Amino acid sequence: MQNPPHNLLGSTRVWYNNLEPNSIEGFNDLYVKLVECFNINILAEKSSMKLFGVIQQESEFTRAYLKRYNEKMLKVKEILESITLKALIKGVREHAI
Repeated sequence: MQNPPHNLLGSTRVWYNNLEPNSIEGFNDLYVKLVECFNINILAEKSSMKLFGVIQQESEFTRAYLKRYNEKMLKVKEILESITLKALIKGVREHAI
């Protein structure tokens, strides 16, 4: 692959441009090398532990918080119920309970 795929953007495009010339033999090779390079970021985004960062804002209604929390939870690949429940409860404002 000599020319970069048109849909590579941002840090992926920079990574691709810094590869040795002719070091990618095809799409499958590109895929493997991308996963090797960016795997840490992919796993971090899909961890149940990330849900502890979702907290109810001062002016946010509980219903809006629950909706936002559920949207984030849907992005988690492997749900651990005990962790998600603790994260949900911890994120609720104290005076909202």
